[in-house]
Amino acid sequence: MKKLLLVLAVVLFANVANAEGFGFHLGAKLGYQTANLSLQKADIENGFSNHFTAGIFGRVTIKNVLIQPELMWFKSGQVFNLENDGVINPTLTMSQQNLALPIFVGYQFLDLKLVKLRANVGPVMYFVVDQTNKCNYNDQAIDIDANGMTWGGALNVGLDVLMFTLDINYSFGLTNLIDKSDVKIGGYDFPIDNTKQSIFTVTLGVKLFSFGL
Repeated sequence: MKKLLLVLAVVLFANVANAEGFGFHLGAKLGYQTANLSLQKADIENGFSNHFTAGIFGRVTIKNVLIQPELMWFKSGQVFNLENDGVINPTLTMSQQNLALPIFVGYQFLDLKLVKLRANVGPVMYFVVDQTNKCNYNDQAIDIDANGMTWGGALNVGLDVLMFTLDINYSFGLTNLIDKSDVKIGGYDFPIDNTKQSIFTVTLGVKLFSFGL
């Protein structure tokens, strides 16, 4: 019975895969993050050097509608210049290693066979996998942690040329990275406001496995 179900599943999947207007792709991508998009070579090299990101993606296309989940690794950091009536003005630096899981839903609005253009939108889940804190005031240890998971949204435009992809997306935070509204340093309380993060991500990818469209 199990063998029969397996054969039926394979046949069904093969029929879907061969159906007109259906495609599946699995690939890898790498890129960088930036607060401001730039075409300057120095800015792009700096992005790859200091704000590198890499991961994998899958894409299912039905006619011109597509679903594209991704899993991306990246580093992030925040610098808080804290003030308290001029008594002391410490700087708090937080650094994280993260995973991002966006799930894009989009539309392929131009199909020239070898060149395709698309636009996507979707939610993003962010997971902090490692974190370090540093304060310039007496090297004080700071008891403050980023949330293990936060939510965001992203807008994406993409270009496909043969097996290669170029994606530019703007992601915006929907929940705060840090729940605490203040931090104590040197016996003083310092407020921390709005820790929602927004960033541009530029990636180059390659489709390692494809069938259909």
